[in-house]
Amino acid sequence: MLFQTPLYPEHINQGAKLVDFAGWSMPLEYTSMLKEATQVRKTAGLFDVSHMGKIEIKGAQAEKFLQYLCSNDIASLQRGRMQYNLLLNERGGIIDDVMVYNLGSYFLLVVNAACASKDFSWLRVQGEKFEVAIEDKASFYALLALQGKAAAPILEQTLDSSVLTLSYMSCGVFYYSDFGSLLISRSGYSGEDGFEIWVENEFARRLWQRLQEVGRNYHLALCGLGARDILRLEAGYPLYGTDMDEETNPYEAGLGWAVKLEYKDFIGRSSLEKLKCKIRRRRFGFVMKERGFARSGYPILDAAGQELGVVKSGVYSPNLAQFIGNGFLDSEYAVEGKEVFIKIRNKPYLALTKKFPFLKLGVKKEG
Repeated sequence: MLFQTPLYPEHINQGAKLVDFAGWSMPLEYTSMLKEATQVRKTAGLFDVSHMGKIEIKGAQAEKFLQYLCSNDIASLQRGRMQYNLLLNERGGIIDDVMVYNLGSYFLLVVNAACASKDFSWLRVQGEKFEVAIEDKASFYALLALQGKAAAPILEQTLDSSVLTLSYMSCGVFYYSDFGSLLISRSGYSGEDGFEIWVENEFARRLWQRLQEVGRNYHLALCGLGARDILRLEAGYPLYGTDMDEETNPYEAGLGWAVKLEYKDFIGRSSLEKLKCKIRRRRFGFVMKERGFARSGYPILDAAGQELGVVKSGVYSPNLAQFIGNGFLDSEYAVEGKEVFIKIRNKPYLALTKKFPFLKLGVKKEG
């Protein structure tokens, strides 16, 4: 039996194609994942991402605890801000990539659905050495992602102008009589401006419907996981479990910017100090120059047919009208503009290496 989000009846009513994703019945697409991904870049899209895990951490040593667990510098995370982070094992491998919210009296970790149970158990074990209370809160809330150029006016007209005070990677709790208490952040996984909204289960369908009503004037699209995967790859964002796992370290994954070796001690730090100067492969992008779909696991070759790496993710980008992908490449090839070949059904297809992102993003990083 698959888990269902509070918005499951809406997906059924709106004709979504549902798939099993990490044990959840989730929309893959409503009409066409290509059209949905295009519409997000043009105007806006609305996603149900309630399958994501939500773990609350409180207590006198909550900050100290997270500083020990996370690769990034939690001490620099101000109240009302959020931070991308990595949970690492002792070898420096990535247990999960997470978002950490500082909400003043407590912290919130948003974790990947496939890792939620593993993460929670691991946090509980690590938390035994600290004065912290750790609670799984995911079942009480739905999570909506409103993404795209028109996300801000849609949300303003649905709620009020106070939400526009949020800058990129900031968050806050807002109360509305129609929707209860909402935790809203200006963030997302699309590379566009947008908001992620935690709403109590009882108000989730009402908010979903209201956003659609307002969004009609902006050609808002309902979007599934297919469009989400296209958008995140166009933006160069990695997907846990596909592009990285516990055998991948942050430097290989292109996430060294989220590691602060110089500031603090944390789980995996000593291993990363040794690994940092010995990285032989890196996650890097490529654009197909011959028509071919590069799927996960396909070899990446040089002109002589020698294997250079392996594909991790590949999609057709409707916004670029090209097949794109990423994978792990020998470090000398992880630079812009190198010719490589993707082995597809025993035939090599020409591709060019490409830095992330693949296109200009609409994320508003100014304050």
